[in-house]
Amino acid sequence: MTRIHTASEEEKAGCANERALLAQSDSDELEHFLSDEQQHILKLTARLIGKSLTVNDDEYSIALTAVAEAVKKYERTRGDFWSFASLVIKSRELDFYRSNASINDREMPVAPELFTSDMVEEDRDRALQNDINDRTAVYVDTALKDEIEDLKEKLTGYGISFFDLAECSPKAKKSREVCSRVLEAVFTPPPLMEEIIKNKALPIKKILERQSVSRKLIDRHRKYLMCAALIIDGDYPNIAEYIPYASTESRRHTRM
Repeated sequence: MTRIHTASEEEKAGCANERALLAQSDSDELEHFLSDEQQHILKLTARLIGKSLTVNDDEYSIALTAVAEAVKKYERTRGDFWSFASLVIKSRELDFYRSNASINDREMPVAPELFTSDMVEEDRDRALQNDINDRTAVYVDTALKDEIEDLKEKLTGYGISFFDLAECSPKAKKSREVCSRVLEAVFTPPPLMEEIIKNKALPIKKILERQSVSRKLIDRHRKYLMCAALIIDGDYPNIAEYIPYASTESRRHTRM
């Protein structure tokens, strides 16, 4: 009996990665790739925004453009292509909702689960959908929206965007532990926030004096650490819930 080989999820992911790289320099391949992956893009986008879609919906057109954008920006170092594409789709759908969809002045949020990078992509997508459905029933709570708007404006002064955070958030357990220790160092009395705000940079030398951690790892997650420190130090109680690496002790120091 002939055994039929069914591609594993890992093999499928590897194929998508290679096709995305090939499509970067071949417009025909990009067109074929988008066409072949139509159903996948539909299902992925529907899961991300918590809404059933057809190819006639604006959200699908936006997702298609987002995937094409992801292809152009994709590199092997970014890991799984569809995980990376999901971030681009989320960002572009957000832009669409913010500019076109409002009900009673309440808009779709920037997804704060970007900070919780310890979840696998499928779980993160499910968490986003549940968070939108359960907490906001499609539209974000006003208090959280206000916090996000304020934080986005503040981050601009530091050259950081929410899209940057998705890419530089710690993924590995060791990296998350190091980030937690760095944040503890920042808020250990006397806290270093005044210096961070003044120089718009992490005082790495002083952090290393307080915690024995890898400088390379600090550099790699610099934008995430800057943002997390600003959230802990600022008036962002709702967003702070999405930063699992900020210890209770660090939060306590901000109130001293």
